[in-house]
Amino acid sequence: MNVLMLMLSPGSANGGMEKHFTELANGLAASGVSITCLSAPEHLQPLGESVHRCPIKTGVSRYSITLHATLIKALRTGKFDLVHAQGSKAAAALQRLSPFFPRIRFVATIHNFKSRYPDARRFSRILAVSHALAADINHPKATVVYNGIHPITAQGPALQESMGNHPRWLAVGRLVHAKGFDLLIEAFDKAPGTLAIAGDGPDRDALQTRIEQLKLNDRVTLLGHRTDIPQLMAAADAIVISSRREGFSYVCAEALLAGKPLISTDVPVANELLPPDHICPTNDVSGLSRLLATPIGELEQAQAITRDFAARELTIQSMIEKTLRIYHEVTLNAPGT
Repeated sequence: MNVLMLMLSPGSANGGMEKHFTELANGLAASGVSITCLSAPEHLQPLGESVHRCPIKTGVSRYSITLHATLIKALRTGKFDLVHAQGSKAAAALQRLSPFFPRIRFVATIHNFKSRYPDARRFSRILAVSHALAADINHPKATVVYNGIHPITAQGPALQESMGNHPRWLAVGRLVHAKGFDLLIEAFDKAPGTLAIAGDGPDRDALQTRIEQLKLNDRVTLLGHRTDIPQLMAAADAIVISSRREGFSYVCAEALLAGKPLISTDVPVANELLPPDHICPTNDVSGLSRLLATPIGELEQAQAITRDFAARELTIQSMIEKTLRIYHEVTLNAPGT
């Protein structure tokens, strides 16, 4: 099978979709798929040697004539069986071209909630990274394929000095409004133990100021950008997700595969996997405080089934297998086959 994968996020982007793009492309190539990736040059660098790479300018509009000309040239010369758009921008660019290439099957993965989604009629299948997102897309062609990750394995000593006293809570993510760390800090004012937040971003100064105002300096720590998240998870007693919105929470998947209990606001995929009483509404400071007071042993025991599910369904291998199954389904009845 010959597949073209397109992603149009800026080269500076380094989030969940970019992670998915790399891991899916490498995994498909390892499975024997001939795969060509079109993206910003920065996102081609992590790809394996067996992946064909075509750098393109992604800073242009999805309606750019230059972009469309580049895509048309690739579609005409590549002899692709299937084209896979990663994200709404790539899908929007391709949906205008798909009617002119009837022998090629088009699919798209949508990673985040949008006020307007690509026209599903132009695609053989729309892949959503959570059930909540698939429900919001609300189309018969929407199919859920959870993002997969490699199992988290900590190497080296546990970083207790970074984590503080028990119960040691860890939160991970960019310091931006969507992650709700301002709410989490407020909630921790009435919670036991210590909290470490790993990540950096534009809200760092405001969050540090609020920590000092609440006199939480000895219990809440902003760790900044870290490259040792597995070790931090190993040192933590539990993980907390405080996001206002998510398309797919990699932190949730990483925590479950690391065998760590967690609590979360009502965002995917935590709200699809965790027991309902381990979830609180978004923007609910008192709800977060209540969850933070839950005994760690109680969380561990109640989430045993969830961890087993994650070990089966939230792996790279599971993601690759489900994606390949969809590829074969949509190309089986393609014209000329």
